[in-house]
Amino acid sequence: MRPINCFKGVLAVLLMAGCQTAFSIPPVVTPPVKDGSILVSNAEGFKAALKTVKPGDEIVWKNGTYENVALTVNVSGTETAPVTLRAETPGGVIFTGLSSIKLQGSYLAAEGFAFKNLDTSVKNQILTCAKGSSYCRLSDILIDGTGSEVSDIDTKWVNLYGHHNEVSHCTFIDKRNMGCLLVVWMEDGIIPRHLIADNYFSRPYTHFTDGGKARNGQESIRIGTSDFSLNEAGCTVRGNHFYRCDGEQAEIISNKSCGNLYTGNLFEQSNGTLTLRHGNDCIVRGNYFLSGNRTEVGGVRIIGERHLVEQNIFLNLTGSGYKSALCVVRGESNAALNGYWTVKDAIVRDNVFVDCRYGITVNYTGRDTQDTAPQNLTVSGNRIVSSKSFMVPVQVIDGTVVKWENNTIYGGTQQGVSLPATSVAPEIPDYSKEIQSIREKAGVRW
Repeated sequence: MRPINCFKGVLAVLLMAGCQTAFSIPPVVTPPVKDGSILVSNAEGFKAALKTVKPGDEIVWKNGTYENVALTVNVSGTETAPVTLRAETPGGVIFTGLSSIKLQGSYLAAEGFAFKNLDTSVKNQILTCAKGSSYCRLSDILIDGTGSEVSDIDTKWVNLYGHHNEVSHCTFIDKRNMGCLLVVWMEDGIIPRHLIADNYFSRPYTHFTDGGKARNGQESIRIGTSDFSLNEAGCTVRGNHFYRCDGEQAEIISNKSCGNLYTGNLFEQSNGTLTLRHGNDCIVRGNYFLSGNRTEVGGVRIIGERHLVEQNIFLNLTGSGYKSALCVVRGESNAALNGYWTVKDAIVRDNVFVDCRYGITVNYTGRDTQDTAPQNLTVSGNRIVSSKSFMVPVQVIDGTVVKWENNTIYGGTQQGVSLPATSVAPEIPDYSKEIQSIREKAGVRW
């Protein structure tokens, strides 16, 4: 279900051989309708099935196309015997219009469905793990907004409440109405600890204001809100492929909570950044950022305290300012919860930057109220390679004090600082296998 596209990089070792061909994703083996499974094909049959289902049972929806079907699974399974709602054949059940699935219990799974021909004229949440849910899984589900009407109505395609829920191996294509695509909602007294893994996101459409500025609220993922931003979420975002996620043109992922892990994701040709907008103590580790020679492609933006950004690969990124490959933002001395909290005790280490227009930018600001430089920032063990003189490997604004340790800088023109540089370009590994592996694993498996 992913688009076939060409990957173009600057270094020969990072070039793929021509255009991508079909991905070698192992097919999902369609399980037989086992004894005790309940085969349904309409809302009435589904409601009747819920009255008899018990842990370990599955409700199998018969292949076909169905319009305006809203399903709520309000039972519970157990850790060893979940209750499963699945398509008879993965991808063989297509829901249209205002259809939706809500999991409202514990140890539930929904898998193998497709949502197409969406009705965007009315607010509708398509996939939800409801309040009070736990250990539920949404997997191998496609939501395809291609051809749907452009709409100002704010709708979230995926809503995660409760705790320890999972969204995995799903494909999300072309959301054309307003609203974040996937949201983790914070609740009093609950640490979500959700897993968002091996999904494919593509959101090329952008809503603009009358003044031509991209409107806020078009992120692909948002974890938390400003009001709850100092609460722990403890979510893991792993192995996802973000391709042309241009929606907001600022934040591809908006982190607004504490203690989240972003690891092993691929950001490709997406206009914006992985933004640690609010919250503290997050880890950004082992991700890949590729521009594909598109403009305004950034990497990671840091705001807040005790964040760790390590072992990421930034290749040929074209953004500047907030969209630098790595931007450490100037804070506000009296920041509100929705403001810019001062960066404190952040560590940026062991990352690789290759031919980025701006590599590491420190103390960047976009507002007069941002008056506080980063404090106790450590930048160590990074390799920054710039093959052109107009490239800026390091930019430090207003003489901000930074702990620079054991970085290797080659080429380009430094701004606001003069760090030791090498005359010999460091060796850069070939990351093409790792990048292709993420592409192949992400999204539905049917």
